[in-house]
Amino acid sequence: MPRQGLNRDAVIQAALRLIEKQGMASFSMAELAKSLDVKTASLYNHIESMDALFAEVGRCVINKMLEIEAQAIEGRHGDDALFSLALSYRAFAREHYEWYRILMSLVKTPNKLLEREAERIVDPILKTLAEYGLDSTERIHWQRVLRSVMHGFVMHEQAGGFSHFPADREESYRIAIRCVADGLRAAGKEGQNGQHGII
Repeated sequence: MPRQGLNRDAVIQAALRLIEKQGMASFSMAELAKSLDVKTASLYNHIESMDALFAEVGRCVINKMLEIEAQAIEGRHGDDALFSLALSYRAFAREHYEWYRILMSLVKTPNKLLEREAERIVDPILKTLAEYGLDSTERIHWQRVLRSVMHGFVMHEQAGGFSHFPADREESYRIAIRCVADGLRAAGKEGQNGQHGII
């Protein structure tokens, strides 16, 4: 019999907490059951398999990131939206690094439905870039540039790569995003003149 008060959502939320605390590499159904004070077999009354649980965890993390991105750009435009988005992206990755790692792993998931859902994370970015006068192809190029800058900074920072010099990392990140913003404006102007924004 399913434990009273335990349901599918409770199992998923407990998995999210455990992954954030211990990391995905250490996660198991046995550890999850232990955290919920139930037998491992009891979990399968609520979730079909480890793959099904991972899919649900992935959807939750996608939705959390989408919510953060949407809040970051709401009511903002141009550079204001770009910087707010970039700062929120980095904050999420730093505060919920294990969840962020799950997001990054979804591009390789065999679950194509989940992979397509993960692609929605790009939508707020493309919406922000649309205000720089770029055509659809240029927006694709520039969202790759922006995501590479944000992800590269996050991963280098997480690995301790910025610990050797006393310069403020917050300022370094702002400079990085400022470079993207300057490039976006230049690309927009070049596009208006019939030139390509990225060579």
